[in-house]
Amino acid sequence: MTQGSPTALVPKSPENRRNDIQGLRAIAVGTVVAFHAGLPVPGGFLGVDVFFVISGFVITAMLGREWAKSQTIRFTTFYARRFRRLTPALALLVIGVVVLSALIASPMGDQQITAKTGIGALLLSANIVIAQTTGGYFDAPAATNPLLNTWSLSVEEQFYLIFPLMLFLGWKLARHKKTKHAPYFLVGFVGGLSFTIAMLEATGRTIPFLPSWLSGFYGPTSRAWEFAAGAILALLAFKIEPLIKRNVGIFLGALGVIGLVSSLYLVNDATVWPGPLTILPVVSTMCLLVAGYAESNPVSKFLGRSPFVHVGNISYSLYLWHWPFIVFALILWPTTPGIAVIAAVASLLPSLISYRWLEQPIRNLRDVGKKKMTIIVALTMVPPIVLALGLKSAADHGFWNQRIQQFVSSVEPWHAGNVAGCNESIAPSDRKPTKCVWNANGTGTPVYLVGDSHADHLSEAVIGATTQLDEPLTIATANTCPFYDTNFYSTAAPRSPCRQFVQETLRWLKQQPPGIVIVSASSVYWNSKVFSAGPSKDAMTNELQAKRVNLQAGLASTVKQLEAAGHRVVLVQDVPYFANPYAADPHQFSALQIASGSDLGSQMPRVVADKNQQAARSAISQVALETRASVLDLREFFCPENLCRTQFGDTYLYRDDGHISVGAAQQLTPYFLKELR
Repeated sequence: MTQGSPTALVPKSPENRRNDIQGLRAIAVGTVVAFHAGLPVPGGFLGVDVFFVISGFVITAMLGREWAKSQTIRFTTFYARRFRRLTPALALLVIGVVVLSALIASPMGDQQITAKTGIGALLLSANIVIAQTTGGYFDAPAATNPLLNTWSLSVEEQFYLIFPLMLFLGWKLARHKKTKHAPYFLVGFVGGLSFTIAMLEATGRTIPFLPSWLSGFYGPTSRAWEFAAGAILALLAFKIEPLIKRNVGIFLGALGVIGLVSSLYLVNDATVWPGPLTILPVVSTMCLLVAGYAESNPVSKFLGRSPFVHVGNISYSLYLWHWPFIVFALILWPTTPGIAVIAAVASLLPSLISYRWLEQPIRNLRDVGKKKMTIIVALTMVPPIVLALGLKSAADHGFWNQRIQQFVSSVEPWHAGNVAGCNESIAPSDRKPTKCVWNANGTGTPVYLVGDSHADHLSEAVIGATTQLDEPLTIATANTCPFYDTNFYSTAAPRSPCRQFVQETLRWLKQQPPGIVIVSASSVYWNSKVFSAGPSKDAMTNELQAKRVNLQAGLASTVKQLEAAGHRVVLVQDVPYFANPYAADPHQFSALQIASGSDLGSQMPRVVADKNQQAARSAISQVALETRASVLDLREFFCPENLCRTQFGDTYLYRDDGHISVGAAQQLTPYFLKELR
């Protein structure tokens, strides 16, 4: 046996597998499914990290057995086996999801993203596509991408492209005495570099020259250390295994179980991930893998029991199918209690079918030559890619249906301020003088529109009114940033320069000719604990009553400063927010629903809308009483006869549950015209 070819990598049984590892796979997929189904497992998504460690261990051990036997690695055979193991099941999933998306999903971006993700998944790049189109794993758009879960599959396949080559080089070098530790050095170096990148990014640092799509939650560079952790265990197996007696196995098994269970409840969707806490499930998985060397220990025996092994066997298919089932179920029956759990359970059926009649037969094929493999690759890859391209083209063209095209054109476009780059947390003082200015040569009173995205979505209305009045207009807005003179923090945008934007824009406004400042902001800040506010960074709170006091004080301070500078202030009450069960998001409508021409609008009693937004509405009214500010309430438009609606005639009024469409904003011009006069 040569150096670098440990005897422990030679299989102990014809099956070349340990039942406890299958059981560990079952635990990993179970936590992910439970998390996606909305069960009380806040850290369930870390099951993916467990999979990465297992993959590093199993793949390295498998390659090690081949090297020990033949002193080489047959790369063509390895990649062909990986393809047959993973891609046919994935292709079937993509076909099913594309067909269902054409019938169920929205043609306003959702279908296009699904198609792109499906193609990306088949070309080993779903993680890159998702990072660029869907955004963060915990962001709202992720919930509507039925192929979101394929990001981890692409990361794993990217590992498979590199690790075998690295191990081959390491074992080649290990033949020489001076470089006998090359396999450990190479894997350790890559793992250490990846770990360093992940920990630096967790502190908010960016890595120079490292593209964003290679790092972060979806990035292989910040995940490779987890794969390397399993690989190092496999490389050291010949040294570790003799040391693992029953008592040591029991201790490590118990430590691993405690660590994994603790992880599930110490971690949640607000935890920086990957980050320092990721070490806990990774090390816990390593403990359980090592404990398995002592086959008599009760933890490994328990993991190797038949139910766990059966779930572990179908873990890949279950991981693939459970998420699309949940996404489509929530689209079809959004208010049905427990629908996500029901969908997750229902996904067992296609998982079993895929495993029994697709995965296993193709995986166990014998005598697969180049010609046969070429046919398998073509039959696997071409149909789903063609279908995905067809879906994207159809969605991009509104399925060549006039109703769909009209609906999309009135709802989908971004507002004028956003399109012009005025909704980017950049104060007017930091822009070119003509940037974000409309009717610059107007002779009327200057108008300034400031606030967050709920100010931006009024762009067309204010532009229309100021144009008619020949008044110059400047727009300066920032997402998730109320124009209140207080410290503000959002867990959804932890590094937002909101405070700086408000202070610099206020300073700029004080230097401008006196005019009319229109201030608008979302009402959700007042009711959600995702947001905190306070007079200083050290005194911020998300406790509702205290936060509301701080927000009101911040708004009052903003108004008083603007009035002292000679401006008149108009405070806009937020538009009705259509939360469930009064959903307003037009993305909930499929192409079939839109094409039918039926009224898609929701209705909500005004009293319900007012109650939901009472804290913000009362504070705005109170600030107006304390100052000379006027209040513009658009309820007259959205809630005629005390019934708030999301559609009038052919105009759908909302982009999502809280932001109005361009079509709605255009119809609000008369209200702002009246107020500015």
